[in-house]
Amino acid sequence: MDQKQPGDSPQQNQLKGSDIYFHLIQPNEKTMKSKLIVRSILALLPMLSASQVLSAQQTLPAAPGLIAKYVAVTGGQAMVNAKSVLTKGGMSMPSAGINGTVEMTQAGVNQMQMVTTIPGMGEVQAGYDGTIAWAADPMQGPRLLTGQEMAQVRDEADRRAAVRDAQLFSSMTTVADTTMNGERCYEVKLQWKSGRETFDCYSAATGYLVASRSIQTTSMGAIPVVSLYNDYKKFGDVTVATKTTMEMMGQQQILTISSVQLGNGATITPPPAVQALAKPKQ
Repeated sequence: MDQKQPGDSPQQNQLKGSDIYFHLIQPNEKTMKSKLIVRSILALLPMLSASQVLSAQQTLPAAPGLIAKYVAVTGGQAMVNAKSVLTKGGMSMPSAGINGTVEMTQAGVNQMQMVTTIPGMGEVQAGYDGTIAWAADPMQGPRLLTGQEMAQVRDEADRRAAVRDAQLFSSMTTVADTTMNGERCYEVKLQWKSGRETFDCYSAATGYLVASRSIQTTSMGAIPVVSLYNDYKKFGDVTVATKTTMEMMGQQQILTISSVQLGNGATITPPPAVQALAKPKQ
């Protein structure tokens, strides 16, 4: 994560994604830069998180208390307790005129598969089945994730991350009383046991997560991401932010959630092309 900056994605039911800059322009230096942006942001699709550190010269509320309030107002424990979760929604990149659909399935404690479908481009997939983590898109093809890329997907696939379960972190510290996404919020620095560092900002008024930030590791390198969470709505026993605006590399990607269903189980299976990569070589 290069120079550490804060970040990451709370509400696991909030889809993590990225933008796909796919303008048709004549080959030149602008084209090459656009393609680099496409590949870099595309690599971020499965992921999601983040925030910003400011110093505070006053007593700040303890991080565990802020997280407990967030879990209470969102019904987060119901999300963790469900045998499976199916989340559907959409994604858009306004500057490029890109729109698509997103579907994420979560099963067990830490299994996840997300498929983003973009008309005219195809499917972008990411997942973790409890053993292997993968990504696949039309530009790079299928890949097995390793190192920090795998750690990110594994962390986010774990539904305990949605409630910031203390078992996943080596430390949680409130570092600032600040303003993000137009709201006064308390910023919490999260040190994951996987080695990652992210930041959440919880509303002083409502307890909702209003922003986060992180450095996301991708096949194109480390990319700072700031996520803004809005329009919280209730789906059964859980309340989620139905609009997430992700800011990265000077671009915006907007993720929306239209439904969240808690179920009785699901099976996460890597695509055939990924399974082929995972087979031991003879």
